[in-house]
Amino acid sequence: MLKHEREREIINILKVKGGFASVNELCKELYASQSSIRRDLTELENKGVIKRSYGGAELITSFSNVVAFSKRSNYNIDAKKEIAEKASSLIKDGDIVFLDQSSTSFHLANEITDKSSITVITNNIEIMSLLSATNINVISSGGVLSNRNRNCLIGTDASYIFEKTFADIMFFSSKSLSNDGIISDCTREEVTLRNVMLKNASKKVFLCDSEKIGTKSAYIQCSLDKVDYFVCEKSTGNLFSEFENLTIL
Repeated sequence: MLKHEREREIINILKVKGGFASVNELCKELYASQSSIRRDLTELENKGVIKRSYGGAELITSFSNVVAFSKRSNYNIDAKKEIAEKASSLIKDGDIVFLDQSSTSFHLANEITDKSSITVITNNIEIMSLLSATNINVISSGGVLSNRNRNCLIGTDASYIFEKTFADIMFFSSKSLSNDGIISDCTREEVTLRNVMLKNASKKVFLCDSEKIGTKSAYIQCSLDKVDYFVCEKSTGNLFSEFENLTIL
């Protein structure tokens, strides 16, 4: 088994075991040595995905844990790039586009740098910096820099531009998606700001890599029945087939 495949399997095992597994359990499940598993856990901890604890590891997927943007944007990067490539096909010339503060939206921004006849409104300062070198019309939400998520602008000033603008399409991600289709995140301020974006966007596109499926975070964003498109790098089979008006890419 390749190193990146074993890392994904470790994450899946942690999910199944309720968020924690011992090194011995991981060795047994993956037929790997303790030294290999410990190296994998160190790598995953450096990426902000797990937290090492005595004798094992805890999955960071829910409630109050906020992972730094620099780590999130470089974790599971192949999946995020594939999602971004799929999602970029939904943007048309002349569109006004909302992009949230997520790392997946950042990868989407990187896919549309060659466009020139769209307007992007975002509260993600990394997206603003990226698109500053393009011909795209970029509007900053303004607002206060989040203490917990330093790429993100929040607060009433940030909400104002989204409240006063109708977008053709909105792209957003979140930390968790439960198997019954509930989208949730660990930061109330970001959830609140996205709610304004969702209200004023004609089309809503949820960007979600497969590792987030089957997890929950503290604050509910919305259900998939409030979303028009669900974009994932892998097939979800019939998992969300109950949402008849949802287009899955």
